[in-house]
Amino acid sequence: MFSHSLRLRSGQAKEGNGKIKDKDTGFPIKNVGNDKRGVGGMTCFGEKGDNVFLKRRQHMWRRICTVSWVFVFFGFAGAGSAYDVIDVKNGATITGKVAFTGTLPHAPRRFEVRNGPDVCGSERVLNKLDVRDGMVQGVVIALEGVEKGKPFPSHRHTATGQGRGEFQYAGGKSLNLGVQLEKCSFGPFTGVMRADESVQFVNHDPIKHTLHTYSLKGRKAKILRTMHTQSLRAQSQTNKDFPAKKLRRASAVVLTCDRHDFMENWLYMVKNPYYAISDESGNFEIGHIPPGDYDMVAWHPVLGMQKRRVTVTPGGRLPVDFEFVK
Repeated sequence: MFSHSLRLRSGQAKEGNGKIKDKDTGFPIKNVGNDKRGVGGMTCFGEKGDNVFLKRRQHMWRRICTVSWVFVFFGFAGAGSAYDVIDVKNGATITGKVAFTGTLPHAPRRFEVRNGPDVCGSERVLNKLDVRDGMVQGVVIALEGVEKGKPFPSHRHTATGQGRGEFQYAGGKSLNLGVQLEKCSFGPFTGVMRADESVQFVNHDPIKHTLHTYSLKGRKAKILRTMHTQSLRAQSQTNKDFPAKKLRRASAVVLTCDRHDFMENWLYMVKNPYYAISDESGNFEIGHIPPGDYDMVAWHPVLGMQKRRVTVTPGGRLPVDFEFVK
C-alpha cells in the first residue's frame, strides 16, 4: 500500500555464534535481559571491591554514568517541541509556488469497497499526487529553527472527492490537531503533526474503522514503525498521544485504516506555526516571521524533500519557489 518499505516492529535475531543482534540495525545487543552491566563489566550501581585499582575504576565509572544520565535526561527533554508565543513586530512574509515537471510517478489508485460500501461508496480513488497545470497541491512548506513567534493558527482542511474527513487545527500555544473521520476519510492526503501532543480522532461514520498509525523514520531508509492500532466503533472517539520520545528522528506520521486501504494520510512533523500547505494552484504563504536566517523545507510523501536557506528581513516580503522534477 505504501511506496516506502514497511517494517512494523523492531526485533532480535540470534546469529550462528549465539550472539543476539537487532534485526533493524544489525548491531549486536550486548546487554540482554536484566543484566545491568556496561562496558568492562562495570555498572552505574558500582562494583564491590577494596583494592585501589578497583576504587579508581569505580570513581571513573561514576563520572561516566553521571554524564550519561545528564545526557539522557536533557536529550529526552530536548526531544520535545518547545516553542514560545510572543508578539511579533514588523514580521516578514514568504510567498511562493510549488511546480512539478516530468512524468507523474503515481497514477490514482482505484479500490473496490467491501466494508461499508453504503457509507464509503462502491469504489474509491486514492490520489497521492495532485498536479494541475504543472502546479502541485498538498506540499508542506515549513520553516525550521524558529523558537519563538506568532501563535499556532486556527484553521481547517477538508478532504476533496468522495471523502469528507477534516483536519481541525485549534491553534494557540500548540497545534491542537483534531481528526474528524467522515465518509471513510481522515482528511486531506497531507497535513502536519507536532510531537508531545494528544490528537483526538472522532468517527462520524455509522460503521467501524480500525485506526493504524505509523511513524516515518530515516531520510533514506524510510522505515514505517507502528505507533497505535485501535478499533473506532461507529459514532465514537478516542485520544492518542504522540510523545517526542517515540518520534525521535521521525519526519512524518501516517494515518491508515486496516479495514479500508484507500484511507491513507501523511502528516509532516513541525515544531512551530511557520508552515503552509500549497493550494490547488500550488500557492503558499507564511506570514509574521521574526527576522533571521532559517532552513525552509518543501515536503511531499511522493516527491520527497527539498531544503534551502533563507534570510528574512524586518517587514520584508521574500518570494521562494520550489520545483520538483521526476
